Amino acid sequence: MISLLVVAVIFITEEIVKRGIIRFSKRAELKKHLENILKLVSRIVIYSTGITIILEIWGLPTEWFISVSALSGAAIGFASTQTIGNFLAGLYIMVTRPFEVNDYVKIGGSEGEVREITLNYVKIYTPTYTIIEIPNRVVLNTTVHRCMSDDTIDYSFPMSFAGKVYEASWVSSTDLFKKIVDPVIEEFWAKYREVLPRKPEVSVSEVSLLNRTLTIRMFFPKGKAKLLYDLQPELQKMILKQLDDFRTEKG
Repeated sequence: MISLLVVAVIFITEEIVKRGIIRFSKRAELKKHLENILKLVSRIVIYSTGITIILEIWGLPTEWFISVSALSGAAIGFASTQTIGNFLAGLYIMVTRPFEVNDYVKIGGSEGEVREITLNYVKIYTPTYTIIEIPNRVVLNTTVHRCMSDDTIDYSFPMSFAGKVYEASWVSSTDLFKKIVDPVIEEFWAKYREVLPRKPEVSVSEVSLLNRTLTIRMFFPKGKAKLLYDLQPELQKMILKQLDDFRTEKG
């Protein structure tokens, strides 16, 4: 009689847990295979616990069953390592919130605007105008750089002038800023000040005999990565054109 009661409790518990997993999956927008893994793991745990209790009631040894359960659990865990790892990493990311949707981030060798954070992947919109999915385990094991200042994308990139292009005989560091870079920045800002939160900033990051490297810092509204992808190359082209025009005048 007690054994039948335990069996009934097992089936009732399984049904309750299964419905809870379904509700959680809909709320968290889990993919179907992740939902099925949760159901399988919960079923194994419930059945194993129930069988162990029944064996104890009947006075039968439980060592062999525990050993078989441990081996089965190890096999399932090994087969699902990556999926479960991504799932746990996704939970950690959602709890700790190192970045949010619409943030601009650099994750290892990839960068872009975060479009979605799931329990399996982080989806980002890249400078090639495509969406890529980065597994959460990779995100957790990689340095993440959040290119944000409050609600503004704060993005910096280098621009180098090397070799004969930068010989002091035709352009000095002072002229580089006063007659080439600064006028372009002013022109660019006048053109886009209605859509940009701040004027671009320029600083020197490297100086050598035949090389000057500038760091150009640009600011864009959060969630407007496409604007960054469109305007960054435009600003670069404007600077290079101004440089060419200056060299022609110097001629």
